[in-house]
Amino acid sequence: MMLDSSRPTVDFNPSAPGYTEDPYPVYARLREAPIRYWAEGHSWLASRYHDVQAILRDGRFTTDSRAWALASSLGSSSSPEIEELNRHGLFSLPDRDHARVRKLVSPTLTPRAVERLRPEIQRIVDERLDAAAGKGVIDVVHDFAEHIPVRVIGSMLNIPPELDASFHRFADSAVKQLFLMLLSAEERERVFAGIREGMAMIHEVIEARRKRPIEGDTLTALIQAEEQGDRLSKPELASLVTALLVGGSETTVHLIAFTVLNLLKRPEVLAQVKEDPELMKGVVEEVLRFDNFGKLGVFRYAKEDVEIGGARIAKGELVILFLAAALRDEAAHAAPDRFDPRRDAAGSLAFGNGAHYCIGANLARLEAQVAVSSIFRRFPGMTIASPPTFGAHPAIRKMDSFKVHLGA
Repeated sequence: MMLDSSRPTVDFNPSAPGYTEDPYPVYARLREAPIRYWAEGHSWLASRYHDVQAILRDGRFTTDSRAWALASSLGSSSSPEIEELNRHGLFSLPDRDHARVRKLVSPTLTPRAVERLRPEIQRIVDERLDAAAGKGVIDVVHDFAEHIPVRVIGSMLNIPPELDASFHRFADSAVKQLFLMLLSAEERERVFAGIREGMAMIHEVIEARRKRPIEGDTLTALIQAEEQGDRLSKPELASLVTALLVGGSETTVHLIAFTVLNLLKRPEVLAQVKEDPELMKGVVEEVLRFDNFGKLGVFRYAKEDVEIGGARIAKGELVILFLAAALRDEAAHAAPDRFDPRRDAAGSLAFGNGAHYCIGANLARLEAQVAVSSIFRRFPGMTIASPPTFGAHPAIRKMDSFKVHLGA
């Protein structure tokens, strides 16, 4: 890959004060120009809706980080666990293998299949609310939201609750390992350790279930597909189970927390939801669009030289697609800076687009709808005790704490 000193560049600093709390002024500035090169991040940035949508659908780009020309110098690691996880994960598999592996798990995550999980999700949410009852103040993140997604997936796979905290830590490392080039050496070592521990747990869980299969169980079905040999390899099995356990954990935690925050900031919308509970579906969709927890975006790598959005992207170059910026683009949404839960969500890029559309989108939506509806139903007088605080994270606007008064 040859670097062109004449390429159009942009100034961007995701570590700038205030960016995590409110990145939208920066997104607006980025959208003023088409695709531009971010020298410090060794990547192109796409922030306009139609550019982002086009690249998500463009077969000349891949999710496989091994196609990145700078992978050997900036993206690789000495961790065999990370290499195994990524080599056999859904993002790295060739199109034909990706479709084969995805097909094995997608039936359990269709809208109809996910709806059957509603009673179990409600039970898990109610357990957290029961634990909160009697407390004057709770932290929405740590006392509520972070316990729900990992337990829902654990329940789907019949994994005991005592592993939840360990898998939640694994999820944090699994997300961060996608952004190694943005981490310090010390942070990378912590991520490597977290991945090693997490992958060891995954293999232990798989082998334990192999010895004691459960009829009708998703994990058992995946293990049987691997044992048949022609539908799933052993490394693919481990990577797929990892994706299920950690893929929706950190992100869904923040979807729940951000939705609670946005409703408490808008009492008129909250009143409408109490009058019409079905409106919660629109609220969740609008939070995904209006106040998305993403900090950067999703990565795509050019498989060949591509000219798109006014940029000439060379084979092997990285493009970061700012989904959150695209979702505030007036080219796609009228009055994009207005929060409107009755807005038509068709065309949303919140969960991506194309072949790599988020396989867990239906589950994430339902978890957020049930969790947020339930906490306001249980504690209708809930108010903000203190504004949320945010911590450092390469990929998401990580809400460290968000305390609320539960009310009478």
